[in-house]
Amino acid sequence: MPRTSKSAQARGSQLNTARQANLEKQVVAESDTALDTLWSNFNESKAHNKQLEHQLAEQTQLLSDLQNNFNASQDLINTLRAEIVSLKSKNSDIYHQLRMERQRCKRATSKHGSMASQILLLKKADAISSAQLSKGLRDSVATITKLSKINEALWTELSQSVTTWSSQTEALTEAVKSKLTSSDTRLKNARKEISKLRKGFYRATQAKERAVETTKAKVIRQKSVHHLSHKGIFTQETRNLVRLLSQSGCSANRINEIISAVLNTVGITMVGSISRRSVA
Repeated sequence: MPRTSKSAQARGSQLNTARQANLEKQVVAESDTALDTLWSNFNESKAHNKQLEHQLAEQTQLLSDLQNNFNASQDLINTLRAEIVSLKSKNSDIYHQLRMERQRCKRATSKHGSMASQILLLKKADAISSAQLSKGLRDSVATITKLSKINEALWTELSQSVTTWSSQTEALTEAVKSKLTSSDTRLKNARKEISKLRKGFYRATQAKERAVETTKAKVIRQKSVHHLSHKGIFTQETRNLVRLLSQSGCSANRINEIISAVLNTVGITMVGSISRRSVA
């Protein structure tokens, strides 16, 4: 009988040792699985961060292109303004030329009036010396005819010049107005696109920061919390720890307190509790 009990005790001890070794293997396997899961989550977060950085670089490049287009629009507006100033200068010159032409016409008209008065004087003098003044009268008439033709030619040329310059001025004014309207429209569109890109860049930056903070908080929470049970059943790690403390001589009333104190020392929050009845 004593030999049989010793053999049974040895077998029981071997079984306990084997069970503990299997439990340790299970604990190591579960720890490796949890570590692999955490590493996979970290790699996914890293890939997501790279994707956000790539999108941010694209948005920055697009913003730079729009800024270049905006600068080109500003240069075009400055060019159009310079052309308008030049056109105003040309219009001033044309107006000056028209005033000179009007003065010439007035002088020609005054000459025509003086010639008419001379004709009247010649007609009055014709009654006294018609023979002597007939030739002068004919010369005067010829001169008047030439002056009239010259006057008509001047009036025609002046009218054509006024019409030509008026049409050219209107055409140039309409072209400048059209260019200014088009430039203003493009400038407004460019400003709208720049505003959209700035808002998109700000939202992308905020989303990236929130994702990083969420990932960090999740990892910290996972590392800083230890659950004694899963779905109402104590985990194998908890059972092994209770068994080890019990075998080490810890009181069943203080096992829960000791586990909580040890976890709090390393910054880990314990979720759940172990009663004396559970230890028994």
